[in-house]
Amino acid sequence: MTNLRQKYHPLIFLILLLPVSSTASEVLFIHSYHLDYPWVKEYRQGFLDNVKTNNVIEHQMDTKRIAETQFNQAADDAIAMIGLVSPKIVVIADDNALRLVGPVVVQKNIPLIFLGINNNPRNYIKLSNNISGALERPLLKRSVSSLKSLLPETSSILVMMDNNPTSYAILATSFDNKFKQTIAGINVETQLFETFDDWQSALKQSKTKGFDAVIIANYAALRNKIGQNVSLDEVSQWTSAHSPVPLFAFWDYSIGKDKAIGGLTINGYQQGAEAANKANHFFKYGSLPSISTPNRGELVYSQAQLDKWQISLPENIKRRAKLVP
Repeated sequence: MTNLRQKYHPLIFLILLLPVSSTASEVLFIHSYHLDYPWVKEYRQGFLDNVKTNNVIEHQMDTKRIAETQFNQAADDAIAMIGLVSPKIVVIADDNALRLVGPVVVQKNIPLIFLGINNNPRNYIKLSNNISGALERPLLKRSVSSLKSLLPETSSILVMMDNNPTSYAILATSFDNKFKQTIAGINVETQLFETFDDWQSALKQSKTKGFDAVIIANYAALRNKIGQNVSLDEVSQWTSAHSPVPLFAFWDYSIGKDKAIGGLTINGYQQGAEAANKANHFFKYGSLPSISTPNRGELVYSQAQLDKWQISLPENIKRRAKLVP
């Protein structure tokens, strides 16, 4: 009971801040994950910076940290919030919430905007003119090509992800449902992990297994021996410290002096801004624009990690790259 009060206290506070005369919110923003998750921070900032209304209520489903057996209860809580605040429009972030809550929003005929969706949204909801959103697509092929520019001798890459519904969605839509494929002459193998122990073991063996580099993708759902969630920072810092080969990433929160070297990253801020612009269009014109796929990846590299691995950025990459410590 205490955990529930702590979890929803910020939400209750937001509701109390609404004008007394308000009987409905303009926007209910349902997050699959939690507000402290770096990806959520990025897209949330993009949304709040660009949406032209202050009447936004947010709800966290926290599905990166709770057990999958609790997902249905988290969905029930989100659905109850829809009934409580009667939103004019619902914004849903990431696959878990769209899969679990999206069908109810559609059934209630509430305009819906999604963002950060890795799977085909048709696998979750029936699309209509009442639905729009921004798809999220990790730029695997372009990432491998840019990595080849840094490490010309690379012939084999390991992509590591947790064993989570979002990872399977990425595998289906961005990796062509292939655990093994060849891109730009490089063999790319994807492996999924349930536990941090398995992740650690695979990473330590990556060089002896013939991999020249590792790309880390999703890893927020990794659990330790007693089933507890392992924090993002713990995973990324341990992985950086123990990787026997150069380490790259798809998301910029995985990049830094004690994390990954860098890579062609997905822009969470852009996803949030795209969703905000669609909401603004709805409030201005009463209709929703088409579903879109923002695909302008950003090259981000850690200078400390480049120095550690004695990698120099080619001039054509250096001119376009963002350097972080």
